[in-house]
Amino acid sequence: MLLENNLQGGQHVGIPVVDLDRAVAWYTKTLGFQVIHTPTAPGAEGEIKVAFLQLCDMVIECYQLLGKEREEILRRQHGHIDHITLDVLDINQALQIARNAGAELDNSTPNGVVFLKEFWSKGAKYVMLKGPMGEKVELNQRLDASPSRRTDIFGGWSHLGIPVTNIEESLAFYRRFGFETIMTAEIPEHGDVVRAAMIEKDRFVIELYQLVGAERAEIAARKDGHIDHIAFTVVDVDRAFAELCAEGFAPLESSPVRLDFWEKGYKYFNIRGPVGEKLEFGQTL
Repeated sequence: MLLENNLQGGQHVGIPVVDLDRAVAWYTKTLGFQVIHTPTAPGAEGEIKVAFLQLCDMVIECYQLLGKEREEILRRQHGHIDHITLDVLDINQALQIARNAGAELDNSTPNGVVFLKEFWSKGAKYVMLKGPMGEKVELNQRLDASPSRRTDIFGGWSHLGIPVTNIEESLAFYRRFGFETIMTAEIPEHGDVVRAAMIEKDRFVIELYQLVGAERAEIAARKDGHIDHIAFTVVDVDRAFAELCAEGFAPLESSPVRLDFWEKGYKYFNIRGPVGEKLEFGQTL
């Protein structure tokens, strides 16, 4: 296993925005997130404003880019990381709360709640909302989960959705980092089968799913999207960087980058996953 005794599971998901105040308002008023940290970071064209938002165990990093980077963000579409998913106790009630707060349905679920009988032992219900930058925010009710697990309708992480072009290749990649398969499903579609797998490490779940036909081809052509990256916590970022370099990975940074985040700072670097997804490894100092 790579990064053994170092990698500790999911930390945050990164969403670049053009209007930080609007993004913060959407997540706090629509879904109940709380602002937990508002640092700044140096940018090529000025100071970047950042806000970390939290709901239970889910943390979102929204950051407002400037200049040419801002223009690039405006051109983005759905990317390698397709959606973030919140666990909800009652899908219909959760959707009503979100709609009352002004949330719009994403085009992927234009008619509202969808039932997937193939997932888990009793199926799952889900609906996609359109976030402030167009990102897909899924509400998901797992029907075999106990409704008494908490009192609040909205919980934290259900899973992170990554569409793939070769599910076996992606499964093998994440197994190297200690992820284990906790569910597989096959969903009939257009005379073919969509293959899906839920994988987990330290209670953080990723949904890998292999689409068919033109949708699969579209996934292969994707770039970085509205959801930019997923960050994982490591105990020692310098050791993680050295190990992954020795294993043949090509980090996007020449060395771990330090930011004046949190009380004593934060260091991170990124690599790419099998379909181009950006994976950050970060240490809070």
